[in-house]
This record gives sequence, structure tokens and C-alpha cells, in this order.
Amino acid sequence: MTVTRKTKTFPAQPAPRPPTQALSVRTVWSENFFRRFRSVFAPHLAALGIDTRLLEQADVEIPGEHYIALWEAAGGDNPNIGIELGSQTEADDFGALGHALHCATSVEMVLRTLQRFIVVFAQESMIDFEFDVRPAYVEYRVNAPTILYRRQDSEFAIASILRQLSLITGACIKPVRVDFEHDKPADTSMHKRVFQCPVHFRQASNRIYFTGDTLQLPVVSGNERLYQALVPYLERERQSRSIGDEILPQVTHMIAAGMSSGALSLVDISQQLGLNRRTLQRRLKDHGIEFSSLIEDVRRELALAYMKGSDYSVTEISLLVGYAESSSFTRAFRRWTGHSPQQYRSSCQRS
Repeated sequence: MTVTRKTKTFPAQPAPRPPTQALSVRTVWSENFFRRFRSVFAPHLAALGIDTRLLEQADVEIPGEHYIALWEAAGGDNPNIGIELGSQTEADDFGALGHALHCATSVEMVLRTLQRFIVVFAQESMIDFEFDVRPAYVEYRVNAPTILYRRQDSEFAIASILRQLSLITGACIKPVRVDFEHDKPADTSMHKRVFQCPVHFRQASNRIYFTGDTLQLPVVSGNERLYQALVPYLERERQSRSIGDEILPQVTHMIAAGMSSGALSLVDISQQLGLNRRTLQRRLKDHGIEFSSLIEDVRRELALAYMKGSDYSVTEISLLVGYAESSSFTRAFRRWTGHSPQQYRSSCQRS
């Protein structure tokens, strides 16, 4: 089976730039999903600078941060849009990856396929799972620590996993627990209706937990021959879309996580990664990055995100990004933007 695809990347100008210019732009394919739900996303494309061909073609590629921003914009119209659409997904919504999932011959093969090839659909996304604990779980995360608001993407991903497993097995699967990183929404009735289990918020990661019996369910649509035909294409796509050196997102995530208590030092991070300090410096320099500049970039992007999307006070935000005094934060903010924090927040509210 030969599958060809032309790359079309349409940058969204108004979205925040990555924490450093040396970062590769990680992208998401349109596949069939956006065409099916065009009425949900069409009203928000212009404001985000996303090309409307996203709604018409399966081979359009957009930066991952703009994909998440599009979900959050749609969430402004319907706070439960992620769960609603996730629980309606079909195999074709995820292109060749979706069809491979439905051809896998066991639930374990389904999850291993999703883990290995999720990058084919979305480079910023990661799937992990653990079978050797009870209950077993599947975890979803996004390698973008400076994107603070991603509720809709997380809920869409977890609801999609449940939906696809139910379709693949032909069973009414009921998880035993669901965790989300984000705050608890005002209305959780949709969460209770879709997941039918305890749902916890402000957790360390996004996870859906299953009983061991779920892993043993037969797959009604398994087709080993077709699966083997799809895997070579997926493997080629995975290799072409994989980021060669994952050290940069790891370091960025560690800096963001430790920002409120004071950014971690190069020595601290190198020890956590099990690397020599000079080795870490060299690998960062391979990306054209100095460690001190990366800290500054992460601090700036976190500060802009908090000012634009939260109701935290200037004092609270200054502490969250590692400043002991709000006056020092204000001076830094003027250096970054040319405006005071209050002026920047006001301009965001008017736009």
C-alpha cells in the first residue's frame, strides 16, 4: 500500500511564539476531523490566522500550539466541546492511524500502536500506558509547558481514547477513574455522563484508568493483514515527524515546573536528566540555545500566558514566574513587551 501526502503548513500569526526560536514547530494534520466538524471550528479560524483549507482537505498541517488554541476558542462557545466531539470520533478522523487502530487484533496492540504512532497525527502529543498496575491506565500529555490552557484538547483526547476502544471492541467500556490536569469546571455533568466513573481534576497528568478485564476484550474489527499493510507507511511518517533530540522539551518542561520556586540551575537539571553539566550545555548549544536564554524565554512566555488568560494579580504572576518582588517583574515585563503588565492585560481584553 502506498500513501503519499503533501505538506502544507499554515502559520497562525496572532498566536504566541514558541519559548525559543530554535524550537521546531510541531504540527497536527487536519485529516478528516475538521471537515466533519467544520461548523464548530470555522468561526474561529480567522482570529487565529489559520487557513480555511483546514476544513476542506485531509493533508493540511498546522502548528500544534494553534491546534490547541483553536480548541480553546471553540470552548468559549461550548465549555464541553472537547468531550462532546471526542465521544463522537470515528476511525477516519485520524487518518491512517485511526484505521490501523481498528485493524489491530488486541486492545494491547491498539494502545501500543497509538503510543508509537500518535506523532503521525500530532507531533506535540504523547501517549503512555501502564499495564502492570491495577487499575491499568492510559496517559495523555502535550509537550508544551508554556501552553497553560488546554482543557479542551485534554478532554477531547481522553474522550477519544474511550470512544475508540469502545468502537474497536464493540463493548460498552466503563473506566474506573479519569484524571485531568486542569481545574474543575463549573459544570461536570457531561463528564459524569460520558465517563460514568469518578473524575478528578488538578491532577499530575491526564489519565483514564481501566480494569484488567478491559485489556482482554476481543477486537471485533481486527484485520492483521491490513494492519501489516498500514504499519510501514505509519513508520515512515513517524520517522519523518519525530523530533530527533527530545532534550529541549524536557529541559523546558523542568524549567516551567520549577519556575515558581526559582528556576532550576543547569546542575540541578543535568542531574535529573542523568547527564553531565557540560554534556547538557553542548546538547543545548546544538540547538543554538544558551541555558540562561532558555530560562528567560520560558519565564516570558509563562508571564504573557498568565497575563492574557488568567485573573491572577500582577503580584501573583510575578511569584509564579520566579520574581520575589512585583517591581522587578514589572521592569522585566516592560523590557519584553514595551508595556506594563496592566497595559498588556487591558490590550488583550480589548482585542
